[in-house]
Amino acid sequence: MNQTRGRVMMVVAAMAAVLTLVGCGGAKRLGRYDLVVTADPSLRDGGTGRLPLVEVDLIGVAESDLGNWGAQGVDQHFSGENAVRNDAKSYTHTVTFSQDDAGAKVLKAGDPIWQTWQKRGVTHLYVFGSARTFRNTPGGPDRRKMSIPLTTDKWESGTRQIDIVLKGSGVDCATAQKVMK
Repeated sequence: MNQTRGRVMMVVAAMAAVLTLVGCGGAKRLGRYDLVVTADPSLRDGGTGRLPLVEVDLIGVAESDLGNWGAQGVDQHFSGENAVRNDAKSYTHTVTFSQDDAGAKVLKAGDPIWQTWQKRGVTHLYVFGSARTFRNTPGGPDRRKMSIPLTTDKWESGTRQIDIVLKGSGVDCATAQKVMK
Protein backbone atom coordinates (compact mmCIF):
# COMPACT_ATOMS: atom_id res chain seq x y z
CA MET A 1 0.00 0.00 0.00
CA ASN A 2 2.80 2.43 0.88
CA GLN A 3 4.59 1.60 -2.41
CA THR A 4 1.44 2.33 -4.43
CA ARG A 5 0.90 5.54 -2.56
CA GLY A 6 4.52 6.56 -3.18
CA ARG A 7 4.17 5.88 -6.92
CA VAL A 8 0.97 7.89 -7.12
CA MET A 9 2.65 10.78 -5.33
CA MET A 10 5.60 10.65 -7.76
CA VAL A 11 3.25 10.68 -10.76
CA VAL A 12 1.28 13.62 -9.32
CA ALA A 13 4.52 15.52 -8.61
CA ALA A 14 5.81 14.84 -12.13
CA MET A 15 2.53 16.04 -13.68
CA ALA A 16 2.61 19.19 -11.55
CA ALA A 17 6.18 19.90 -12.66
CA VAL A 18 5.22 19.48 -16.33
CA LEU A 19 2.19 21.76 -15.97
CA THR A 20 4.34 24.36 -14.23
CA LEU A 21 6.88 24.33 -17.05
CA VAL A 22 4.40 24.18 -19.93
CA GLY A 23 1.36 25.93 -18.48
CA CYS A 24 -2.21 25.25 -19.46
CA GLY A 25 -2.68 25.61 -23.20
CA GLY A 26 0.96 26.55 -23.87
CA ALA A 27 3.18 29.28 -22.52
CA LYS A 28 2.14 32.88 -23.20
CA ARG A 29 5.39 34.51 -22.25
CA LEU A 30 6.77 37.69 -23.80
CA GLY A 31 9.66 36.94 -26.11
CA ARG A 32 12.35 39.44 -26.97
CA TYR A 33 13.09 39.98 -30.62
CA ASP A 34 14.92 42.46 -32.78
CA LEU A 35 12.11 44.36 -34.49
CA VAL A 36 13.28 45.46 -37.94
CA VAL A 37 11.08 48.04 -39.68
CA THR A 38 11.67 48.83 -43.36
CA ALA A 39 10.02 51.19 -45.82
CA ASP A 40 9.20 49.38 -49.07
CA PRO A 41 9.85 51.22 -52.38
CA SER A 42 6.07 51.17 -52.99
CA LEU A 43 5.80 54.03 -50.45
CA ARG A 44 7.71 56.35 -52.76
CA ASP A 45 5.78 59.04 -54.60
CA GLY A 46 4.86 57.77 -58.07
CA GLY A 47 5.69 61.05 -59.77
CA THR A 48 8.88 62.12 -58.03
CA GLY A 49 10.22 58.83 -56.67
CA ARG A 50 10.80 60.52 -53.33
CA LEU A 51 10.02 58.88 -50.01
CA PRO A 52 7.64 61.06 -48.00
CA LEU A 53 7.85 61.35 -44.24
CA VAL A 54 6.71 58.02 -42.76
CA GLU A 55 6.01 57.80 -39.03
CA VAL A 56 5.59 54.46 -37.28
CA ASP A 57 4.55 53.78 -33.68
CA LEU A 58 5.46 50.42 -32.14
CA ILE A 59 3.21 50.05 -29.10
CA GLY A 60 3.47 47.24 -26.55
CA VAL A 61 -0.08 46.15 -25.71
CA ALA A 62 -1.45 43.75 -23.09
CA GLU A 63 -4.07 41.26 -24.21
CA SER A 64 -6.72 43.08 -22.18
CA ASP A 65 -6.11 46.27 -24.21
CA LEU A 66 -6.15 44.75 -27.70
CA GLY A 67 -9.75 45.79 -28.36
CA ASN A 68 -9.07 49.41 -27.41
CA TRP A 69 -6.07 49.65 -29.73
CA GLY A 70 -7.95 47.83 -32.49
CA ALA A 71 -10.68 50.46 -32.29
CA GLN A 72 -8.17 53.33 -32.51
CA GLY A 73 -8.28 54.91 -35.95
CA VAL A 74 -4.95 55.61 -37.66
CA ASP A 75 -5.87 59.15 -38.68
CA GLN A 76 -7.11 59.80 -35.14
CA HIS A 77 -3.92 58.27 -33.71
CA PHE A 78 -1.63 60.59 -35.68
CA SER A 79 -3.87 63.69 -35.39
CA GLY A 80 -1.48 65.43 -32.99
CA GLU A 81 -4.18 65.83 -30.37
CA ASN A 82 -4.75 62.20 -29.44
CA ALA A 83 -4.84 61.64 -25.68
CA VAL A 84 -4.53 57.86 -26.07
CA ARG A 85 -1.31 58.21 -28.08
CA ASN A 86 0.05 60.79 -25.62
CA ASP A 87 -0.76 58.55 -22.65
CA ALA A 88 1.05 55.62 -24.33
CA LYS A 89 4.36 57.44 -24.91
CA SER A 90 6.16 55.54 -22.12
CA TYR A 91 5.49 52.21 -23.84
CA THR A 92 5.71 53.36 -27.46
CA HIS A 93 8.79 53.33 -29.68
CA THR A 94 8.49 55.68 -32.68
CA VAL A 95 10.58 55.48 -35.84
CA THR A 96 10.53 57.76 -38.86
CA PHE A 97 11.62 57.42 -42.45
CA SER A 98 12.29 60.19 -44.90
CA GLN A 99 13.96 60.77 -48.25
CA ASP A 100 17.24 61.41 -46.41
CA ASP A 101 16.81 58.60 -43.87
CA ALA A 102 15.20 55.64 -45.63
CA GLY A 103 17.25 52.80 -44.10
CA ALA A 104 15.84 50.03 -41.92
CA LYS A 105 15.13 50.90 -38.29
CA VAL A 106 15.92 48.29 -35.63
CA LEU A 107 14.50 48.08 -32.13
CA LYS A 108 16.96 45.71 -30.48
CA ALA A 109 15.83 42.92 -28.16
CA GLY A 110 18.02 44.51 -25.47
CA ASP A 111 16.40 47.95 -25.67
CA PRO A 112 15.04 49.12 -22.27
CA ILE A 113 11.48 49.38 -23.66
CA TRP A 114 11.28 45.57 -23.54
CA GLN A 115 11.56 45.79 -19.72
CA THR A 116 8.71 48.32 -19.70
CA TRP A 117 6.64 46.00 -21.89
CA GLN A 118 7.33 43.02 -19.65
CA LYS A 119 6.23 44.96 -16.55
CA ARG A 120 3.03 45.98 -18.37
CA GLY A 121 2.17 42.36 -19.27
CA VAL A 122 2.55 43.00 -23.00
CA THR A 123 1.57 40.15 -25.35
CA HIS A 124 1.25 42.05 -28.66
CA LEU A 125 2.87 44.78 -30.66
CA TYR A 126 0.52 47.25 -32.29
CA VAL A 127 2.08 48.92 -35.33
CA PHE A 128 0.56 52.18 -36.56
CA GLY A 129 1.96 53.67 -39.76
CA SER A 130 1.36 57.09 -41.27
CA ALA A 131 2.44 58.16 -44.75
CA ARG A 132 0.60 60.20 -47.36
CA THR A 133 1.36 57.49 -49.94
CA PHE A 134 -0.49 54.73 -48.05
CA ARG A 135 -3.41 53.53 -50.14
CA ASN A 136 -6.22 52.63 -47.76
CA THR A 137 -9.25 50.77 -49.10
CA PRO A 138 -12.46 52.45 -47.91
CA GLY A 139 -14.83 50.04 -46.18
CA GLY A 140 -12.17 47.38 -45.65
CA PRO A 141 -9.79 46.79 -42.78
CA ASP A 142 -7.32 49.59 -42.16
CA ARG A 143 -4.03 48.01 -43.19
CA ARG A 144 -2.10 51.02 -41.90
CA LYS A 145 -2.13 49.30 -38.51
CA MET A 146 -1.43 45.73 -37.45
CA SER A 147 -1.32 43.66 -34.29
CA ILE A 148 1.62 41.26 -34.06
CA PRO A 149 1.91 38.71 -31.23
CA LEU A 150 5.08 38.90 -29.15
CA THR A 151 4.64 35.76 -27.06
CA THR A 152 7.04 32.86 -27.53
CA ASP A 153 4.23 30.41 -28.33
CA LYS A 154 3.52 32.21 -31.65
CA TRP A 155 7.04 32.01 -33.14
CA GLU A 156 9.42 29.17 -33.95
CA SER A 157 11.92 28.60 -31.15
CA GLY A 158 14.85 29.98 -33.18
CA THR A 159 13.14 33.25 -34.08
CA ARG A 160 15.32 36.19 -33.06
CA GLN A 161 14.01 38.87 -35.42
CA ILE A 162 10.59 40.03 -36.60
CA ASP A 163 10.56 41.90 -39.91
CA ILE A 164 7.91 44.59 -40.37
CA VAL A 165 7.55 46.08 -43.83
CA LEU A 166 5.65 49.27 -44.62
CA LYS A 167 4.21 49.01 -48.11
CA GLY A 168 1.93 51.24 -50.14
CA SER A 169 -0.87 48.83 -49.22
CA GLY A 170 -0.13 48.99 -45.49
CA VAL A 171 1.81 47.29 -42.70
CA ASP A 172 3.04 43.74 -43.31
CA CYS A 173 4.73 41.28 -40.97
CA ALA A 174 7.22 39.51 -43.25
CA THR A 175 8.35 36.97 -40.61
CA ALA A 176 6.28 33.80 -40.73
CA GLN A 177 4.54 32.85 -37.51
CA LYS A 178 4.55 29.35 -36.09
CA VAL A 179 2.11 27.00 -37.79
CA MET A 180 -0.51 26.06 -35.22
CA LYS A 181 -1.45 22.37 -35.24
